[in-house]
Amino acid sequence: KNKAIGTCKPGMAFTIEPMINIKSWRDKTWPDNWTSVTADGKRSAQFEHTILVTETGCEVLTARTANSKPFWWEEQKEVKDKKTSK
Repeated sequence: KNKAIGTCKPGMAFTIEPMINIKSWRDKTWPDNWTSVTADGKRSAQFEHTILVTETGCEVLTARTANSKPFWWEEQKEVKDKKTSK
């Protein structure tokens, strides 16, 4: 639930931080008021994107570009494709 009431304006930035969990989607925050864990203690993964609000919409600051290093699975696919094309 969004706890910040208001409107996004140009120049504001925020993050979207999904968690992929093995089981429970419920979370707990540790006493440091920063660390989040799943309520059931199962493994999870988290990643984030940073979004900048612009005059014309938004820009994903953490988006991949044409010059981004390939993910390991993309590199493996390229090697496999080269082998099968011979």
